[in-house]
Amino acid sequence: MPRIRRMTGVRALALSTLLLAFAPGRAHATWSITAVDPRTREVGIAGASCTPDVIGIAGVVPGRGVIAAQALTNDAARRRGIEMLRGGASPMEIVRAVTDSVFDPGFGAQQYGVAALGHAPVAYTGAATEAWMGHALDADVSVQGNLLVGERVVGDAMAAYRVAASDTSESLADRLLLALEAGAAAGGDARCPGQTALSAFLIVAGPDDRRDAQHLRLYVNGQSYGGANPVALLRQRYDEWRRLIRGHTQAGIRVMEGNAWIAANAVAGWPALPWSQRPDCSPDGGGTGLVARTGRCL
Repeated sequence: MPRIRRMTGVRALALSTLLLAFAPGRAHATWSITAVDPRTREVGIAGASCTPDVIGIAGVVPGRGVIAAQALTNDAARRRGIEMLRGGASPMEIVRAVTDSVFDPGFGAQQYGVAALGHAPVAYTGAATEAWMGHALDADVSVQGNLLVGERVVGDAMAAYRVAASDTSESLADRLLLALEAGAAAGGDARCPGQTALSAFLIVAGPDDRRDAQHLRLYVNGQSYGGANPVALLRQRYDEWRRLIRGHTQAGIRVMEGNAWIAANAVAGWPALPWSQRPDCSPDGGGTGLVARTGRCL
């Protein structure tokens, strides 16, 4: 059974007030799922938040693992986790490193989830993160969140992931998105009642993906308060991506729509070039629609 760790009450609130008063940075209340698939050797992460750009919490190392660095989102810790994953470190080693008081005196205001191939996942919820906060761990997956409407966000997300994992037809991406949706259905971020979040993302990398070109990287940013639920928009983009993959297995696919985009490299042996090396189809280059095998924006 998944283990859920939660922190509530006067002690957590007092520590939160004290540390946040002196801590730099901007709070990224969120819920996220970090997971790996030992069978396919894929690694992935999904998250949502009542902030405009939650994708900044994610660190992905193809063939190794993923890290979520959230709450006050210490980017130095996220980068440290990426470096350690590349070096083959375990999630426990990574969490110990980024919660060392010498590395980060304010680590109590941070929250981390780390999953890596060949290791048990590990999560950390600092005493100074804001309630509801906590995390759940199970084989190859961690779910963590802070400033949520309640424990059900994490619990339901984990339950949805485990149900999907029992179905061999569900891919890692399917599981991650179903878990994210379950967290949204349970209420999500407490600051976005009803809407649950302002931004959401889904990233999955295969073992042969390049670090800067994961085969699935999809996000929805900057929704307005009271507007569309980004998790629901993320589902629309994902379903579109799956349709495109089925219909264009011999193409690299690029779809631009507002501030959400889908990228995929589905050609065996076709180099997974970062978009910065495809100027005709760069994020700010105006390319929309499909990128054919020639790389021409349609």
